[in-house]
Amino acid sequence: MILSVDLASRRVQDNGIALLSADGDRARVEIIPPAALELRGVPDAERFAEAFADFAEREGVRVIMLDGPQGWRADVSDFEHLRLCERETRTPGKTGLPGIVKPATWTRMATFSIALFDALHARGWPRLGSDWSGGRAVIETFPTHAWRRLRYPPLPGKGARIAVGDWRNYLTEGLVTELPAVITHDEIQATVGGLAGLALLASGLSACDVRGTDPFVQRGSWREGFIVSPL
Repeated sequence: MILSVDLASRRVQDNGIALLSADGDRARVEIIPPAALELRGVPDAERFAEAFADFAEREGVRVIMLDGPQGWRADVSDFEHLRLCERETRTPGKTGLPGIVKPATWTRMATFSIALFDALHARGWPRLGSDWSGGRAVIETFPTHAWRRLRYPPLPGKGARIAVGDWRNYLTEGLVTELPAVITHDEIQATVGGLAGLALLASGLSACDVRGTDPFVQRGSWREGFIVSPL
């Protein structure tokens, strides 16, 4: 089982949550409303971590995938404003040294996401490393790069105000067994972001597109990390 979340830091209802499991050569997907995890109000990292960890324990989830940064840039880097994984996947939001985010309007989201990774780590869900051997892991995703690696056009941001039907159809053409007739932008993104998790559990890191470098702690904060996408 894979729990995949398209994170949002301002409103709980903007978080897309999908539970994925293997069904032959496709993925079976169940959309989980945030309210079903008793998530309401303003997103809080500790409350989210507790809800996700409890749900994972009940449902037999082995991997949690989050669309959001897991750490800050290393002190010594070839890149001034971003992590290696962000450079390699061309993310629009960039996490520099601790507390420095570009664009600045993304600071709330970045700090919330990193705090969530930290809170899950404290509950026995470590960040994915290159030495992963099949245990629990929390993995950073970037749905736009996932669409690119699957050779589909990326789903534009919600500000574009487009219908998501085409992207729902891309997924049901051969990747997932079925999806709800009415599905949100966030739920579509959570689904495509989670596909790499099934490949990872089936065949290991070599079955996924893995960008970046191992996460590590530097001066009291987590740095760098991998972004994992389907192939």
